[in-house]
Amino acid sequence: MVWSVLSTDHTCSILRSSKCIQLNKIKMMKSFNIAGKGQFLLSLMLVAMTMVACGNKTANAASTADSLSADDATAQSEDYTPKRSDYTFRSEVRTINDDGEVRWDTIVVYLTDAKGHTQQLYSQAQPLDTVNWSKGSIGKISEDDWNFDGIPDLQVCMGPMNSSGNFTYDVWIWNDQTHHFDYVETKDALFDPEIDADKKTIVSVWRLDDEVEIVRYKWKDGKLVETEREQLSREELADD
Repeated sequence: MVWSVLSTDHTCSILRSSKCIQLNKIKMMKSFNIAGKGQFLLSLMLVAMTMVACGNKTANAASTADSLSADDATAQSEDYTPKRSDYTFRSEVRTINDDGEVRWDTIVVYLTDAKGHTQQLYSQAQPLDTVNWSKGSIGKISEDDWNFDGIPDLQVCMGPMNSSGNFTYDVWIWNDQTHHFDYVETKDALFDPEIDADKKTIVSVWRLDDEVEIVRYKWKDGKLVETEREQLSREELADD
């Protein structure tokens, strides 16, 4: 289709150019006979200007065709719809320093699809001052099914919250309609989460000294909603 447009525009431009030249030759001869050399030079300049104008039209047609080709290539690239199985993941921890001291760590997760397109997701490592903590778990990626649809999602460890552990996580679930990962919003952080596939429940467990807080979540209208919260001692939790 693009070549047809080019050929038609090019032919029209040549015909216009030829017609322009013929008409101006006639004008040139008449002018020469009537007005002499002065009119001849003026007519010659007119012929040159006409040829330049006709040539510009041909160049513009070629430029338009190149733009159409580029747009077609972009459209073909946009036709690709990634599947969940197309993605691979990796993460890195970027440490921010201030006067030689560690202030915080940013976790960058790279998602690469089968076409080589890469997206970036960001998380904030915990605790904010990570200089005294082992960073072995920070940025660790897991692919568990968080919303019980049979499709693995994305879970990134942000590190421990305090000396009792309480590892926190950011979670993105795969949306099979929009074909991308959606961030999971919760009122509180998810601590050492457990996935109960039988009850279709996510369990967050917070520990501090002898106290334990358990928060249970269920999915409702695409959102993770708290359904139960209870306080226990470590002894009571052990008895359970």
